[in-house]
Amino acid sequence: MEAEASADAFGVRRLAATSEAGPSLPRTIEDPVLLRIAGSASRTPDSELTVFVGRSDAPLAGRLPVAGRYERQGQLLRFTPAYRFVAGQDYVVRTRRDGELPRFTEFDIPARIDAAPARVSHVYPSGGVVPENVLRFYVHFSVPMAPHRAWEFIRLRDSVGVPDDAAFMRFKQELWNEDRTRLTVLVDPGRIKRSVATNLALGPALLEGNRYALTIDAGWPSADGESVLPAWSKTFRVTAPLRTRPELGQWQWRRPRSATVEPLEARFDRPFERHCLGTALRVAASDGRVIAGTSQVGENEASWSFIPEEPWPSCDLRVVIDGGLEDVAGNSFRGVLDRDLSAVVGKSPPCNRVPV
Repeated sequence: MEAEASADAFGVRRLAATSEAGPSLPRTIEDPVLLRIAGSASRTPDSELTVFVGRSDAPLAGRLPVAGRYERQGQLLRFTPAYRFVAGQDYVVRTRRDGELPRFTEFDIPARIDAAPARVSHVYPSGGVVPENVLRFYVHFSVPMAPHRAWEFIRLRDSVGVPDDAAFMRFKQELWNEDRTRLTVLVDPGRIKRSVATNLALGPALLEGNRYALTIDAGWPSADGESVLPAWSKTFRVTAPLRTRPELGQWQWRRPRSATVEPLEARFDRPFERHCLGTALRVAASDGRVIAGTSQVGENEASWSFIPEEPWPSCDLRVVIDGGLEDVAGNSFRGVLDRDLSAVVGKSPPCNRVPV
């Protein structure tokens, strides 16, 4: 059934409700706007479907359309905004067909009463002790966070609360994962590497023997605007810098028995970069076959365990370790962050194999 329509002062017909020929409107902030189109794709997508912020009873002149991506799938036109729609915000969709006046359809997405509050869920390194030259922190959030706001809230503070505003790299594009629930906070390598101008001028961001706090001030909004982050901090103590490559000979192993699903366990000589550990170690049989199973990173990112999907076979096993696996200071089996050792001791192989 056609919706009731009327013309405004500019002669533009506005819809009081969505018609059968109108767009399919989003119900959640992740949904696209869909429009069934007729005939050939002779017109540009944004001339057939455009989304604006606000209501249709205000002139659209001077308003910029919502940025996003258009996709044609047969006779279906899909518009996905560059950033998800905001719950509670008013939007208007303008559609236009050949030989017809534009049509305007309003929508908003109700705020979810049960929306999860914004909070810091994890931070890595997770331990209370880090080396003086720790390279990065990973901050995980319970919900997607508003982008381009991190440096308004995140600080490194010393034991009396004085912030160091030059401690972190402030990239134009913040280092988020795809859904903006994990932010990588990179310590300025110029504050870590010895004899570098920034280090000489400002000194290291962290000093052995001192205590510091990674803090987030209250007020950072979630991406959907439904909640704001409360104040948060993690206090840690700083130990001597790590400036050597990892030593496999210092790793301690607990070997499982064959025909069981006991875990294979390793305790490292140092804490490693949390998200590398998830993929950098794999277990293989003597014939090269990779053993399927589940790995788990241990406390303080200083240990690892692996449980096979099926009982361990009665054959030789090897743990294959990616040579690019980094410790928390950015050192790998191939070299250290301060100085590449390959020029001195020769290049390391791409991976290391440890018999089990």
